[in-house]
Amino acid sequence: MESFKADPTQIAGLANLIDDIGVDCASIAKFINDNGRPKGELFTGEIISDLLQPLNSAADITRGRMADIGVHNASAAVELNKAAWMYHDQDQKNYAALNAQTSEVMSAVPGEYGSDVERPGQTADYGAAAQYPKPESVKLDPPEANREELASLIGEVAPWLEGVNNEIKSVTRMAGEEVDPLVLILRPVEGNWNELRRIGEAYKAAGNAMEASGKNLESGVVRVGPTWNGKAAIAFEQNWARRQIAAMKWEGPVGRVIADVTGMLADEIRAGIKAALTKLRDMLLDYIDVKSVKGIFKQVIKKVPGLGQVVEVIDLGHKIYTIVSTIRDIVDKVEEAKNRLKEFLSFISEPTATVASKVQEKLEPTLKRAAVGKDLAEIAQINSTLERPREGYEVGSGRQPWENG
Repeated sequence: MESFKADPTQIAGLANLIDDIGVDCASIAKFINDNGRPKGELFTGEIISDLLQPLNSAADITRGRMADIGVHNASAAVELNKAAWMYHDQDQKNYAALNAQTSEVMSAVPGEYGSDVERPGQTADYGAAAQYPKPESVKLDPPEANREELASLIGEVAPWLEGVNNEIKSVTRMAGEEVDPLVLILRPVEGNWNELRRIGEAYKAAGNAMEASGKNLESGVVRVGPTWNGKAAIAFEQNWARRQIAAMKWEGPVGRVIADVTGMLADEIRAGIKAALTKLRDMLLDYIDVKSVKGIFKQVIKKVPGLGQVVEVIDLGHKIYTIVSTIRDIVDKVEEAKNRLKEFLSFISEPTATVASKVQEKLEPTLKRAAVGKDLAEIAQINSTLERPREGYEVGSGRQPWENG
C-alpha cells in the first residue's frame, strides 16, 4: 500500500482551477439560455413554427444541465480549498489548521468543533496555491445569422418576379379576387432558415465551450495526481472527477450535431423556397411576356376591359394553384428534416439507449460533416451525461481525509 501523500499547494491550485471552470460553466449556461432560443417574430411558417416548443424546451433543459454542472464544480472547489488547509500541517492530521482559517457565517449550521471535527463556516483561500492554467480556451461569441433574406433569393431566381407578382395582385384585385402568387407558393415551405442556423451555431459554441472546460478539468486532475493519494484522492478522481469530465465533454458532440441538423433543415427550407420560386418563374415565363413588368398586361388584360379579363385571371389562378399542389415533394423533404431535428432535441432532453441507436442510424447517413460519425457515437454513450455527479465532491469526515488508499 502506498503511503499517504497530499501536497496542499497543488490541491489548492486545483481548487482555484475548478472554481474558475465553475464560473465558465455558469457563463455557458447563460449563453445557451440567451442565444439558443427562437425569436418568435422570426420563427413563423407552417413547418418551423412547430419547432418553437421543442427548441424552447431543449434550451431550458440544456441550460439547467450546464448550470448544474457549474454549481457542482463550484462546490467541489470549496471542498478542495478546505482539503488544502486540512493537509497544511502534514504531521498533525487533524482539523486545527482548517478551523483556524474558517469563520462563522449566518447561514452555517452551528455545531461543536475541535481538532477532530471541522468547524462550520466560510474558509479563507489557501494562500500558497500552485498555478493551474486552463490549456483550452473557452469562447462564447454570440452567432450572427447570415443576413440572406427572401428578397435576395427572389432576386437570384428572377429579378423581375416580385414586380410581376405585384402586378398580378393588382390585376386580380380589380377582377374581384386578389391572387398573391408568392404567398400561395411559399406558404407551405416558408421559414426563416437564417434563424435556424443561428440557433444551431449557438449550441455548437456552447457545446465546444463545455467540452473545452471538461478538458481543462481533466488537465488539472492529471496534474494533481502524483501529489495526492489516499482514499480521498481516489474518491475525487474515480468517483467524482471522471464522471464530471465525461458529462462536460459529452456536450461538445451534442452541440455540433444540433448545428448540423439545424443547418440541414435550413438548407432544405432554402432549397424548397428556391425550387418553389423556380416553378413559379417557369410558369410565368410560359404565360406572360416579362421583358418588362408591364408586360403582364399583354396577356392578362386583353382588348376588352372590365369583365373580359376575368377568364384570363381565373386561368392564371388555376395555374398557380396547380404549382402549389406540385411542390408536395419539396414540403415532404422539409418536413422530414424538421422531424429529424425534433427527434434529436427530444433525445438530448431525455436520453435513452434505445433512442440513441435510432438517432445515430437516422442521422449519420444524412449529415455531411466528416467527423459527424464520431460525434454521434460519443453522444450515444448516454451514461456520460446520465451518470454525472449530482453533488459536489466531499473529502470526507473524521479520519477519512487522511486514510491510505
